[in-house]
Amino acid sequence: MSPPPPFAPSRAPATIVKLNQFLSPAAALGAAATLGVADFTGGVAGRRTPPASVAIGIEAIGLVALPLAIWLLPERLDPVAALLAFTGGMIGGLGLIAFYRAMSLSPIGVVAPITAVVAAALPTAVGVMTGERLHAGQIAGIAVGLVAIGLINRVGRGSTHGTRTAVGLAVLAGIGFGLFFILFHAGSGAGVTAFVSGRVGSAVASLGFALVSGVSLLPRRGTWRLLAVGGTLDGAGIVLYLYATFHGLLSLSALLTSFYPAFTILCARVFLKERMTTIQAAGAVLALVAIALIAVT
Repeated sequence: MSPPPPFAPSRAPATIVKLNQFLSPAAALGAAATLGVADFTGGVAGRRTPPASVAIGIEAIGLVALPLAIWLLPERLDPVAALLAFTGGMIGGLGLIAFYRAMSLSPIGVVAPITAVVAAALPTAVGVMTGERLHAGQIAGIAVGLVAIGLINRVGRGSTHGTRTAVGLAVLAGIGFGLFFILFHAGSGAGVTAFVSGRVGSAVASLGFALVSGVSLLPRRGTWRLLAVGGTLDGAGIVLYLYATFHGLLSLSALLTSFYPAFTILCARVFLKERMTTIQAAGAVLALVAIALIAVT
């Protein structure tokens, strides 16, 4: 179900083909950075107001990235792709609520990597099972990347005060994000339509959850600045992921985007003074190695 490449190798110059191959992982890394910071701001906001209302605010504000979507993504009306993106948005929206709730119960630097392990594993497995072929260097990069995410997931004794509930929610969030990556890849050919329908799906899921759970639909006043930053970055990150997965492989795009915890953890360290263990630091170094292997090969 992968979309056709934007340039036909027989017609496009080799330099354009190489540039296109480079831009896909670069966009995925951009998605990781923007989504990582957005998750941090959303996680902090989720400690001050119900996670469902945070998700609603993030999804609504994220529509400011629509001009970026129009600039970078194809404009094609495809009902099937739109439905796939809508479904992915709904699942991802519920995953986002679980993610914010988990970060309100446990340190952000612990929750984010757990979610990333699951979120990276699902699309990588699906991509390979559906026939995506990887070069030896890319396979090595994926292997190193999964090890890196696993190391980032390791926590020391000083960070073990998180509850089992937070861990369970982090795993559920990872499943939601992984399915989101898969469904958005399948619908990425619709471009702008997929972006809009995905955000509508997330908003619908968040609104439904808020109504069922009886929490406020509107975030508290003191969180609006955080949501403004988080929503803008989240919208931009989704556009960059759609661009990356439209032009590249699901397994590579999803894995690179799954490095978002590095940015979430960095923000938690700088602004909340959360500490990264030696093992997590080693994981961060391996992540850079993995990124180099995937992007350069």
